Amino acid sequence: MNQRILDAMESCGINQAAIIETWKQMVEIESYTHNPEGVYNICRYIKDKLEELGLKTTICDFEGVGPSLIGTCGEGDIGEGIILAGHMDTVFKDGFALHNPFRIEKNLVFGPGVLDMKGGINLIFYILKVLKALDYNKPIKVIISGDEEHGHAKSRCGDFITREAKGYKAAFNMETGLIDNGIVTARKGMIFCTIKTKGLSAHAGNNFSEGISAIYEIANKILEIQKLNEKYENTTFNVGLIHGGTMVNAVPEYAELKLDIRFVDDKIIEAVKTDLNKIAASNRIEGATSELVIENIFPAFGNQYNKEFYELVKSISINNGLGEPKCVLLGGASDAAYISKAGVPCLCGMGVKGKWNHTDREYAIIDSVMERILLIVNSILELENRELISIGKN
Repeated sequence: MNQRILDAMESCGINQAAIIETWKQMVEIESYTHNPEGVYNICRYIKDKLEELGLKTTICDFEGVGPSLIGTCGEGDIGEGIILAGHMDTVFKDGFALHNPFRIEKNLVFGPGVLDMKGGINLIFYILKVLKALDYNKPIKVIISGDEEHGHAKSRCGDFITREAKGYKAAFNMETGLIDNGIVTARKGMIFCTIKTKGLSAHAGNNFSEGISAIYEIANKILEIQKLNEKYENTTFNVGLIHGGTMVNAVPEYAELKLDIRFVDDKIIEAVKTDLNKIAASNRIEGATSELVIENIFPAFGNQYNKEFYELVKSISINNGLGEPKCVLLGGASDAAYISKAGVPCLCGMGVKGKWNHTDREYAIIDSVMERILLIVNSILELENRELISIGKN
């Protein structure tokens, strides 16, 4: 263990009780992703905490969604600077905390957003506190988005994150830490879309042959979509929802399917869109019409520089007795994708460890807080003496 960091943690009063208290305060501020007012409330809390630590902050508004927050400190070339990133919105609707409050059970802490990802934001406070105690003065930027949980579908926040990250040396995205000690160097991107089909309603008994079944047409399209799972490598097409019809004794005039697509390389996006448009346009049921509506495209996370960064952090983890973390590709998307688009080496899943995000079973492991503080502060200090190649510097 790095004794200098341990001494700094002790000198600035970092202990489990203090960490749990700020964690509890954040979890009790409900910030459902579709409630901008709730996201504003947690944003103001985080803003105050960052300013107490000496950061300059800016709240960045986006129409119809919660705000994002930028905090900066340090001096010098941002090419030597570090990004600490995350999101403050959660998937939990207002009132959920009444039935699933913040609570501690042995070495686990439960509550809505305790892991995804108020635990990661809490870590940022204490990482900054330790760095301040160590007189670290290189540039640091904190980027906290407010609408990550619905993929920035109604905002341009993703592009905003890319612009803010441009030129920095490295980034830690403080998303959920994996209980097997893995570090995320890549994530799949995603496309959310809907195929809508219109037919002609008719009485199922008296006029069946005069009707045009939108559900039959949607069923044909599902079979065609299923074939795409074999066409594209490391890509999945999942029809997760089907809606259609009004009554069992009526030929359905309208039906739709909702599709989730996950991919590892943004280069396939246009080809996938072409195939989906063909499926939408090709109607087997005579008289049916269909259209494809793409609701959101979230880019894949990963660039060729993340592996070098991972190797550095892995060696630091081993040398400090924190285990050997695996290099992991995950299927779930995150804002690390937008940092990666800026050409910045980025590691994701650097937050507190835990499991069961987005459920009432969501928990975080308390002991992992100190481990992560030690690992990330050590890594930031080591980066002072290392050169990481990034697109932004080329």
